[in-house]
Amino acid sequence: MSTRRHQSLKQLADPANEAFLLEYSPFFRLTQAESLYQKRIAENLKAVGMDIPRWRILMILHEKSPSTISEIADRAMMKLSTMTRVAQRLEGDSLVNLMPNKKDARSTDVHITGAGELAVDKIRTVASRTFRRATEELSTKELEALNSLLTRLSEALL
Repeated sequence: MSTRRHQSLKQLADPANEAFLLEYSPFFRLTQAESLYQKRIAENLKAVGMDIPRWRILMILHEKSPSTISEIADRAMMKLSTMTRVAQRLEGDSLVNLMPNKKDARSTDVHITGAGELAVDKIRTVASRTFRRATEELSTKELEALNSLLTRLSEALL
């Protein structure tokens, strides 16, 4: 019997283990899934004149508008400078309004516009195609478990 058979998957998934292979790593699998998801969602969004960064921001604002640029950057896992440029593009497209924060003049509030809400409706429809394709063979319980595990992994890395 090989050494691999006597080790737990958790041991095998540790890059310090001599028997480590990428296929054992949940983070490698996450990267694969995320990369394929990003590719598919980008294709679907492009068909309606949208891209992933603008989609993320509009979806965040759809849930909570106004939000500061910093809040959105944190939630979208974007650099602040990137977030600022994307917000300015969205403002140029009349999908958001940028306004100074009333409590902190150093902060900028981002407000979704009516046109932004209409764009959200359109992009939710196309984003749904990617979601359905990715999850069609997962049960509700499996999806709940996946979300729970991903939340725990994220929290462990904070």
